[in-house]
Amino acid sequence: MFRANEEKSQKTHAQIRAVFAKRVKEPKPYTIIYAYFIKSGIFGQKSSSFVVGFSDKLKELVVIPTNLDMDEADDAIRLNRDNILSAKFGLQGEVKIKSGILDKELRLVVPAYTPAALESAHILPINQEAEAEAFRRFIKENF
Repeated sequence: MFRANEEKSQKTHAQIRAVFAKRVKEPKPYTIIYAYFIKSGIFGQKSSSFVVGFSDKLKELVVIPTNLDMDEADDAIRLNRDNILSAKFGLQGEVKIKSGILDKELRLVVPAYTPAALESAHILPINQEAEAEAFRRFIKENF
């Protein structure tokens, strides 16, 4: 598969950092990444985009649901050891998070990169190999 165009990837990185900075007062201790989830249904599929920050220092995960254009974002959801009941990786590589503060299980895919072909599925183009690996390690070590 072909990796995301580097110019588009840099634009996505700038967008996710801007969204995170608007919703989190002190973004400095966080590694900021892009995540998505595609839910298939009878009438097609629905994709969701997220800006995610995680901090080894704070042992905290911040998830911000957003639209694909990154111009609308919901409030930040702060998750940590006190409120995460479980966090596991599924067969497709998605992380499944259960928390007492969430209505339902949160499912996220944190790609190392998004292939150019996924842009048509409403997934933002990004290259984030090091960050994706750090996220995987963060979840395994802390939850």
